[in-house]
Amino acid sequence: MKNTPFLWLLVGLLFIGISIPLVLEKVPRNRWYGFRVPKTFSSERIWYAANRVAGYDLLWSGIVIVITALITGLLLNQLGSTTAHTINLALFIGSLIVAIVHSFWNLNQL
Repeated sequence: MKNTPFLWLLVGLLFIGISIPLVLEKVPRNRWYGFRVPKTFSSERIWYAANRVAGYDLLWSGIVIVITALITGLLLNQLGSTTAHTINLALFIGSLIVAIVHSFWNLNQL
């Protein structure tokens, strides 16, 4: 459990890496990568607009996860590994919920 903040840091960096091509609109419609729901497949304009916003949402989630992992890593001795893991997990889940809700809200505006 001592490596927990490091693993969360990797998760956050992975989210950031995955989000960048979406933000830059470099991902064409496909069945494997991106915000893949029936409405996004309905047109190129909707695909790129929805995936750009979803990419930004994922980027911000990744940033929140990285910052949380860095802080809990620095405070690991004071917090304890179980508390650090719980904080990281809570921020991970919370940021993803916000990202998903915002992405679907945005999709409904398109």
